[in-house]
Amino acid sequence: MIDLSEHQELVVKQEIEHLEAFTGFETKNRYSVSTPDDELLLYAYEESGFLGRMFLKSHRPLSIHVLDKDNEPILTASRSFFWYLSHLHVQDGSAREVGSLRRRFTVLNRKFDVEDSTGTMIAEIRGRLLRPNTFMLYKRGEEIGRVTKQWTGIGREAFTDADTFRVQMDTTSVDRDLALLILASALAIDLDFFEK
Repeated sequence: MIDLSEHQELVVKQEIEHLEAFTGFETKNRYSVSTPDDELLLYAYEESGFLGRMFLKSHRPLSIHVLDKDNEPILTASRSFFWYLSHLHVQDGSAREVGSLRRRFTVLNRKFDVEDSTGTMIAEIRGRLLRPNTFMLYKRGEEIGRVTKQWTGIGREAFTDADTFRVQMDTTSVDRDLALLILASALAIDLDFFEK
């Protein structure tokens, strides 16, 4: 099984859905996860209902399955319908609860609490409004990771909601479970803030 905590940087790229680009109908999200050198490590796909995508938009219940190149499950991230604050539960490939990402109410920032499998907060993700594409991961006040939405060009940005994220981790401070939660945070950030 792949250990993401061995990678200092990952690129999470949402695949362009041509039907969505031309019609505006929300389709199931698909992602690829690679190294900065373009070595494909993982791919991910969304499981959700058509009506949820059309009417509940970014508030829809869903599951995202992340698989390796051999189609072995690496993680599953799932959430229920929510009005305002999302709560994404993360399991590893063997369906063991790893933890969750719980969005918190803030006025001037965007924030997720990173919780372990018992619900204890082990880190937090903060994104400032003045730097809308950058989210820092802090553990005990020290930055140990970062998720940054990359500019993908005027055509892609204007006509699709397909985004690219750079995920950085301090491999000396991140274990296997926290690395899975950091990868899931890129998906949560995309779904909560850039899905529209």
